[in-house]
Amino acid sequence: MRRVLAIVVACVAAALSTPAQAQGGAASSPSSASSPWPTRPIRMIVPTGAGTATDIMARLVANGIGGGLSQPVVVENMPGASGLLAHQAAARATPDGYTLLFTATSGLSVNPVSFKTLPYDPARDFTAVAMVCNLGPQMLSVNAELPAKTVPEFFAYAKANRGKLSIAFDNTAGAAPFAAKLLNRRADLGLVEVPYRATAQMTQDAASGVVQVLMSSIAAARAMVEAGRLRRLAVTSPARFPALPELPAINEFAPGVAVNGWFAVMAPTGTPVAVVARVNREIGTYLKGPDIQERLYSFGLATDGAGTPESTAAFIRADQEHWRELAKELGVEPQ
Repeated sequence: MRRVLAIVVACVAAALSTPAQAQGGAASSPSSASSPWPTRPIRMIVPTGAGTATDIMARLVANGIGGGLSQPVVVENMPGASGLLAHQAAARATPDGYTLLFTATSGLSVNPVSFKTLPYDPARDFTAVAMVCNLGPQMLSVNAELPAKTVPEFFAYAKANRGKLSIAFDNTAGAAPFAAKLLNRRADLGLVEVPYRATAQMTQDAASGVVQVLMSSIAAARAMVEAGRLRRLAVTSPARFPALPELPAINEFAPGVAVNGWFAVMAPTGTPVAVVARVNREIGTYLKGPDIQERLYSFGLATDGAGTPESTAAFIRADQEHWRELAKELGVEPQ
């Protein structure tokens, strides 16, 4: 009888220990390959307010990949402080795959050369997931009354009227101030630089002649160009913009004047590799859609696809070095 009782006790002990061991094994590897992901909505932090170009692009991507992930991707706007708050929040988020950051040139390339200290480390705190747009140039345009229809004519006219022409740019736009200052310096134009904090007012002033020259995104100037009040002359991308092949790159006339913007998706460092790869695939599939390229063109943007996490990281590192060189040339002092 004692022998039978001992066997029963042993069997019960074994039965009770099995789930405990299994539970311990799962706890030791919570992000194992067998763990399902995603099982709940994913948030995508955006460093601008609703209705901005960055916000619109983020929402397109969020809506575009939600179906493939079988979970909604919810955009969370965190505007203000030049994107510092949003990037800090993303950097401090739990790296479990449920937080993504939709960022751009300003957050990871411009801010590091504009601020002495940042509440996040662009190199250490984020893992690259995918490119969204790798081509987002600024555009040089002039008031339609200005007697300059080409870049060489504009250069000659500006030099002949040194100090009499003003170039406007949105001082909050990241790339625009650098593009305007680099053009002014490299081409030795003698333009008076006029920073704005509101794109609409800046564009209206350029169209009415309050300022004569405008450096802005393609989309920002489109309405006034179509109304015949502004004349576009060139773009700041290293090569011509695919949707406007007739428009030259400033680089063709003033070597080295190349400033490009981009959008990418990042995740907090430590996000599982499998999750990063899955989101990359979904974004890649979305960017191959039949209408996406034309839609991007309407915003003055273009894409060569999502690339890989590795190629996205390499692209951003090269861009950060480019901005460091620009800041050094232009004498930009971090504030």
